[in-house]
Amino acid sequence: MKAKVFEVILHQLPAGASAAGVLEEMLNSFLAQQPQLRVVATHMNTIVAPAPAPGATGSGAESRPERDAIVIFCTLFYTT
Repeated sequence: MKAKVFEVILHQLPAGASAAGVLEEMLNSFLAQQPQLRVVATHMNTIVAPAPAPGATGSGAESRPERDAIVIFCTLFYTT
């Protein structure tokens, strides 16, 4: 069995794009390139990585506002 991981970082999405739409495009593109594969299972997970505290990463950290990173992972398990 093999696995392919797709990830979407929410604050990097273009304006008006949805995470579901972007993941759907990624999955459909991968599946179109691999017509012989058989999907065994899928799994989705979301991780929220807090922005670093001001001053925690050294000089200059106070001058740039950081935001939490919300990352959605979709793992596709398959056989060929």
